[in-house]
Amino acid sequence: MMRFFPALLLAALISGSVAVAQAEPSPAPVRVVCVEAAWCDVAAQIGGADVQTQALLATPGIDPHDLTPSPSMARAMAGATIAIVNGATYDDWALPFTAAVPERIVVASFAGWRPGDNPHLFLDPAVVGKVAQVFADRLSHQPGISAPAVAERLAAFRKQLDGVTDRLAAMKARHEAVPVAAVEPVGEMLLRDAGLAVLDENFALSIMNHAEPSPRDVAQVDMLIEGRKVRMLITNPAIHSPQIDRLVDRAQAVGLPVVAIGETLPPGQSWQGWVHGILQTVEQALGDGGK
Repeated sequence: MMRFFPALLLAALISGSVAVAQAEPSPAPVRVVCVEAAWCDVAAQIGGADVQTQALLATPGIDPHDLTPSPSMARAMAGATIAIVNGATYDDWALPFTAAVPERIVVASFAGWRPGDNPHLFLDPAVVGKVAQVFADRLSHQPGISAPAVAERLAAFRKQLDGVTDRLAAMKARHEAVPVAAVEPVGEMLLRDAGLAVLDENFALSIMNHAEPSPRDVAQVDMLIEGRKVRMLITNPAIHSPQIDRLVDRAQAVGLPVVAIGETLPPGQSWQGWVHGILQTVEQALGDGGK
C-alpha cells in the first residue's frame, strides 16, 4: 500500500487546488446607478460584464422636472459605487442621494452647462462623448477591473458615436438653417448639429420651465405654423397641455409634419440606435426619406 501513497497524495493535492480555485469568487460587477436610462446605456456599453446598471427613470413619458422621488430611488442611488446624474436642474433632486457614493458623475459639470442652457444633455453627442471618457476613467480605477478591456469597449462606443456625428454633419450640409418650431427643446442639440434652426426658442424654453409664454412668443409660434414658415413642429410626448394640443392640431390642419422627440431612452434600444431613429424621423419629415 505504501507504494501507492505518492499517487494518492498527488491526487489529493490536485483536488485541493481545484477546490481552492473554485472557491475564489469572481469580482462582483461594479454597481452603476443613473437617473436617466440613456446614461446607464452608455455606462453599460463601456462597462460590459464588469458593471451592473440601474436607471431610476426608464419609463417613457416621465417628466423628470416634475418628479417627486421615492424612498426606493434614494436607497438605490445610495447603494451605487458609481452614480451618474444629469444635473443642469433636470434631475437635481437626485444630487442629495449621491452624498455617500464613492464616485459621482454630474454630467452638467463636464458639459460646460450654464443656467438657462438646455438641460437635455443626453441628446448632445459632444457631451455624451465627454461622459463616456469620464466614466471609462472612473471604472478603470475600480478594483478588479481590466483597464485595457474598458479602453477597448470605449473605442467601440466612440466608433458608434462617430457614426452619429457623421450623419449629423451630412444632414447639416443639406439642411443648413432650415427653420423648425418646437413646443419644448428636448432635441435642440441634435437639431442644431443637423443644421436646423429653432425659431421659437423662447416659447419652447417657457414650456420646459412650466412658465406661461409671453403673448408675443405665442403669437410668433402661431404665425410660424399658420404661415408654414417652418418645416416641422417638434413635440415632446412627456409634455401635455391644451396649448400644445392646439398647436399640434393647427400644424396637422395646415399639413405641417409633427415630429415627436422623447426624453427617455426607449426600452431595448441603445443610445446610438435611439438617436439614429430620431434623425431618421427628422429626415423623413424634411423629405430625405430617412437616408
